[in-house]
Amino acid sequence: MSVTIETLLDQVEALLTESNSKSQQPPRPDLPLPDNYEDGTPQYLMTLKENGLKGRGWFARQDISAGTVLCCEKPMVMIMDWQDPIIEEEGGDVGFDDDEDIAEDEIDDEMEEDEAGLSKLNELLLLELLRAIGKDPSLWTDKLSTLFPRTDDDLEVLDSWVCTDDKVFVLYEQLMGALVTPNHTTSTPATLLTEQDVKEISKRLPLVVRYNVLSAETSPELMVHPSLTNGYANMSGTALYHLPSFFNHDCQPNASRFAIGDVLWVVANQDIEAGQEVCLSYLEHEVLCEHASTRTLMLHMDFMEPEMEGQEETEDEGPEIPVVDVDVQNELMEMPNPMERLETLDHLLQQARGDATAEEEDDMDGAPWFECDVQNLRLLKALTLDSLGRMREALGLWEESVVFCDTKLPPNDEASVVVRVQAALCAMQCGYHDKARKHAAKALATHRVIFGGGVQRFRRRYKREFQLALRPTLIGGPDDLWPLVAEEAF
Repeated sequence: MSVTIETLLDQVEALLTESNSKSQQPPRPDLPLPDNYEDGTPQYLMTLKENGLKGRGWFARQDISAGTVLCCEKPMVMIMDWQDPIIEEEGGDVGFDDDEDIAEDEIDDEMEEDEAGLSKLNELLLLELLRAIGKDPSLWTDKLSTLFPRTDDDLEVLDSWVCTDDKVFVLYEQLMGALVTPNHTTSTPATLLTEQDVKEISKRLPLVVRYNVLSAETSPELMVHPSLTNGYANMSGTALYHLPSFFNHDCQPNASRFAIGDVLWVVANQDIEAGQEVCLSYLEHEVLCEHASTRTLMLHMDFMEPEMEGQEETEDEGPEIPVVDVDVQNELMEMPNPMERLETLDHLLQQARGDATAEEEDDMDGAPWFECDVQNLRLLKALTLDSLGRMREALGLWEESVVFCDTKLPPNDEASVVVRVQAALCAMQCGYHDKARKHAAKALATHRVIFGGGVQRFRRRYKREFQLALRPTLIGGPDDLWPLVAEEAF
């Protein structure tokens, strides 16, 4: 059986269905690479070069068309988001048996990180890397040692890792000690680490984790994603990849990434000229429109974000991170009375835009929130109006959301597909068939750039999304807007 994006989605959904039936969390995915991906693709399309303050990064060897897969890779190590930040008892076995997991004794489950530390998930990933290096030292010598920070000069300008959890640090020390005195029954002289290697691992590996880990989330842009029964949130994780780690950050990225299980793709989101650096965003795309100082604070990196054309800093001190996160969105949508929810959303929209009235200033600082906060509240209001059958009002909000995606996000962003899909379905319910088809065609065209595969892949990726009952009536649907038999019409 061939391996495609469609079959990989089938495998992910099978893992989730089985785990749900047993009331368990799914296992860490271990999916194959797709058949149509050729080894050596990144090196064929791009070359690694130094780029001043950014350091080493990928540069296009040739003109690259939008939609080109630049890289597809499995991680060296992955930690699932659902894993409790737990470790083994102090003094426990630190050998490298394949069946051994980092788990037994709870540690502080706060997921915060300070400037010199790592999040608890990243600390777990660090420990897993040490175990993996103990089994296969070439993981360090051939891959991890090539990642930033690579030199003493790099290290001099970075804060050293400070572990604030004693249990994590004890296990870290034990695992480092096991690298110095490895299990000689499973090691050969050719695979043993030198004393200098171990010193480098001790200095650099925590920082390699801090500066190179990526989230690996299956279809996080979909509205169905957070659902425990029909979504993909339980398949999310934090992972460290080799070649994708060389993509530098840019606030105007010309490449985007997506994952299915543990497999990560990096795709050109626009045409890239030969010689141009190929960059990802280390931030969520929805916050790239914020001011440079805000983006710099969110990055927690050792560089300053540049101002984008037309942007001016304001003196208003708004929130440091988005306010309307997933938890807030879920809390709002769980309000049983939709009319009260609409009233609350209108109040929050006013606050998010910085339009507090004099009577409200005691409760509000007057500074606007993130632009994505306004967008998320707008989406929640559109969903609420749709559920009430007030679809013409909802359509106006969906179309405002489309404008946000078109003007504030990178080209061909997956979030714009989600919003245009709902705008198309809402317009269809309103009887605006031409408008619905225009939104549908644009959604499909954008989806094709990032994910490939045409209308069949689009219908497969959005299968669960189309099953959401968002509107009380149903006039037309996916078969009318994205017919499988007439792809050439789009």
